[in-house]
Amino acid sequence: MRCRYAGAVALAAAIFAIDTFTMLSSAVAVLYVLVLILIGDTASERAIRATAVGCIVLDFVSFFYGHGEYISLDAGLRLLFSLAAISATAFIVLKRYADQQTVASQAELLDVTSDAIFLTDTADRVIYWNHGAEILYGWSFAEAYGQESHALLASHYPQSRGAVRAALAREGSWEGEITQITRDGRTIHVFSRLRRRSEPGRYQGTTLETNTDITQRKADIEALSQSEQRFRTIFETLAVAIWEHDLRPVKAELDALRAQGVDDLALHFAQHPDILRRIRASVRVTDVNSTGLRLMGVTSKEEFFTHLDGFLTDPDEDFVSFLLALDSGAPHYQGEAGIRTHQGEPLRVLVAFNFPPPELLDRVQASVLNITERIRVQEALQRTRSQLDHALRAATIGEVSASIAHEINQPLAAISAYAAAAGRWMDRDPPNLAEVRASLDAAGEAARHASQVVRRVRSFMTKLEPERTRLDVDALVEEAMRLVQHEIAANGVALTPALEADGLAVEGDRIMLQQVLINLITNAIQAMHAQPAGERRIAVRTWRIGGKVGIEVRDSGPGFAAEAAQKAFEPFFTTKAGGMGLGLAMCRTIVNAHDGEIRIDPPDGTWGGQISITLPGAGRTLLQG
Repeated sequence: MRCRYAGAVALAAAIFAIDTFTMLSSAVAVLYVLVLILIGDTASERAIRATAVGCIVLDFVSFFYGHGEYISLDAGLRLLFSLAAISATAFIVLKRYADQQTVASQAELLDVTSDAIFLTDTADRVIYWNHGAEILYGWSFAEAYGQESHALLASHYPQSRGAVRAALAREGSWEGEITQITRDGRTIHVFSRLRRRSEPGRYQGTTLETNTDITQRKADIEALSQSEQRFRTIFETLAVAIWEHDLRPVKAELDALRAQGVDDLALHFAQHPDILRRIRASVRVTDVNSTGLRLMGVTSKEEFFTHLDGFLTDPDEDFVSFLLALDSGAPHYQGEAGIRTHQGEPLRVLVAFNFPPPELLDRVQASVLNITERIRVQEALQRTRSQLDHALRAATIGEVSASIAHEINQPLAAISAYAAAAGRWMDRDPPNLAEVRASLDAAGEAARHASQVVRRVRSFMTKLEPERTRLDVDALVEEAMRLVQHEIAANGVALTPALEADGLAVEGDRIMLQQVLINLITNAIQAMHAQPAGERRIAVRTWRIGGKVGIEVRDSGPGFAAEAAQKAFEPFFTTKAGGMGLGLAMCRTIVNAHDGEIRIDPPDGTWGGQISITLPGAGRTLLQG
């Protein structure tokens, strides 16, 4: 710029010198226009005006210096011609400066916008490239200038380039979505607007291209579309029926009632049922999934009910509770409702709403679960429970009766045997009164034992605690064997005791534990009915196991089958004809009540049935020290 200014000054000085100090008759002053042209591209408006005035002043100085007071017509015309040339040139340069300023202002505006804007000539070469284009594509103006835009950006149009050019030639414009590639290799989507300049002038035939980056917008739209598709897939395939409602009319009705001063909506609806019916009829069903269609017995959405009032059969109070939840601003609502299918079948359903903000009430989904069968099952279960309670009461009475009958069977049999023996002793001649008395005493003891058994069974059935005392284990077993001595002798059984508890005692109920042993020995006798008389053997053994005591009853019978061994302690399970199946069950209950264990051991080749009992010890008895 400084060089131009220096050159302009030198040129003006040279023209002034030639025009002033030479005798040339031509209009040398016309050359001052070169000074204006030289500074026109770089100088400001003020500098251009000052230069023009300076040139005119220099022209006047030279003219009056060379001609003095005598001015010829030719000289005057040359002066006027040079002044006109300088003025015209100054005007043109100022006009050009103003145009450049306008273009510069427009260029600044183009650089402010975030859109990519560039200008291409008739050969598609870039001649203008704004700041937005530099940011979007990554190439600077200097790098893009002169490049073919299509090749630089790899622009891909939805139609052929020939079709786009034809549209530009025919209509002067084209717009649409295209893809381009940036400097770093990214593919971007832009909305492109092309304008062909057809006005005569410097830019005739050029194309102005404005591109708006829509890559993120398209990605957002695609993500939204995929989300909508996922939601639609879930909506249609969910195993729960879903209905979509437009609740805007309902909300408008509720807001109107509040605006009218209605404070108690429930009371207002009770007093004006017509308003409630109108609100029900205003609820429009806008969508339904496949499960909902099947639930209501329809095959297509077009056949589905258009309004809630078409299938809702519940009394008004259920719908009122829904309205109160919506009016209160509650985020959720859940309740039962009665509906009617397309075929008229009544159903009971569980309905759950998630209320959106008021501006989104046009699409409110309700999850609907059919609970009709569940309610039927619950009602049937309740009936069954009532029947079962009745049956259990009857069974309990029967079980108590059966238990008592089972437990006193042995004492009654002993009483009968002792009474018969007393009769036989009386029939002798002379009668043996001593034996008669002994038999009657034994019968009396058996009767007392039966009474105690009944009392203990009743206490046990009513969950009373057993009467615990300190018992010598060996003495307890001896007493039990004595009570079944008649059965042992009558069935030809050899009973072998091996009492080795060594005075160890247990805490327990004597009658109950004694009855356990009597049951086990009696079962062993009955298990050997098929054995020859000389091979019927029972062994009863006691022993110490650390701080515990063991009691074992073994017989020479066939033993327990595998299935019978697993079920032997279950109530009412028996393998004997006419048996009640309560003996071993009662034994296990009594042993468990004494914190003990009872189990069936498998046959070992010598003995068949083997049942072992383990009870916690309570130290040694006083008699044993």
